[in-house]
Amino acid sequence: MKPFIRCLTHKMVTVAIMLAVASSVSAASDGDYVIGIDDVLQVTVWGNKDLDLVVAVRPDGKISFPLTGEVKAAGLTVPQLTEILTEKLAASVKNPNVSVMVKEIKSYRVYLVGRVAKPGVHPIQAGTPLLQALTFAGGVAPGADLSAAYVIRGNEKIAVDLRKLIQEGDLKHNLPLKTGDTIVVPESVTANNESGGPEIYLLGKFAKPGVYPIKQEMPVLHALFLAGGMAPGGDPKKAFLVRGSTRTPVDIDSLIQEGDLSQNLMLKAGDTLTIPEGLEIQNAVFVMGEVKKPGSYPRAEALTVLKVMALAGGFTDFAAPNRTTLIRQEGSKKVEKRVNIKDILSDPASNEDFQLKAGDVLVVPSKLF
Repeated sequence: MKPFIRCLTHKMVTVAIMLAVASSVSAASDGDYVIGIDDVLQVTVWGNKDLDLVVAVRPDGKISFPLTGEVKAAGLTVPQLTEILTEKLAASVKNPNVSVMVKEIKSYRVYLVGRVAKPGVHPIQAGTPLLQALTFAGGVAPGADLSAAYVIRGNEKIAVDLRKLIQEGDLKHNLPLKTGDTIVVPESVTANNESGGPEIYLLGKFAKPGVYPIKQEMPVLHALFLAGGMAPGGDPKKAFLVRGSTRTPVDIDSLIQEGDLSQNLMLKAGDTLTIPEGLEIQNAVFVMGEVKKPGSYPRAEALTVLKVMALAGGFTDFAAPNRTTLIRQEGSKKVEKRVNIKDILSDPASNEDFQLKAGDVLVVPSKLF
């Protein structure tokens, strides 16, 4: 997909989400909301300002209100609680006119993770449609794999194809959410692509180096945009493409500055495009994914797995080091090997901290995916 089309698609998807939920908002508010624990209620007794109070539903499901004592609120609808308060207040207040409003919904929560603008915990009403919940998180973020989204509900994983929902209006994917649901919107470009599909490797001084799945051949310029452009310190005149055992120089500087389309080579599945640092990094090892300092590290002959991880600053809080992947070029083939760094750290006597080779790529995936 072309970069500007990708950007446009993201904007269209976000707008589509906002529009698609407009009708669902009113639909959700038509039903009677069931009050839950931690909800905040505004209770108004008209003509009695001293009884206009904001109360929270306690963990035992009750509220405390003047002249009524403790009243159970959790599990009731707003009209039901209004009727009960009216009956109890009638013993002390003449013809009480009671109004109850849910000021803050805190009892229903969903969790949004992955490629959303504002991941985190968001309060919802029971039955809130998926698209509406996504608006609370600011919509999807660039790089989201809409087709691979899913909801975790207890021990169940429910697939929700956001692309079909938005682009085709397939409402079976607009799942009514329940409290405690976790909505996961994966990245379309993941450091650990286990699908077995075609992919390219963008290494070195890219803003977002990584392993990128592709559907068809891709020009160098498009790959550059896909990886967020070039990072500071890169040498665009000395970029190179590795295909099998063949290494082809690519002058990205001439491509961008002079429009030299002869440098806009087509990348194929399995290709590796590298932008080196100012100094040549033929003898480097690459580390990417959930480490604190991803990048290239020279002098491969002196590096082992643990040494290069130390140079990379260790793992982030989201790392899954037990699922690290080593990608190594062996002749004309790329070979992937699973490396359990947890085992190496915990039992080095039984798990070798093996020597790395020039061109090796270590990918530390996120434990969220």
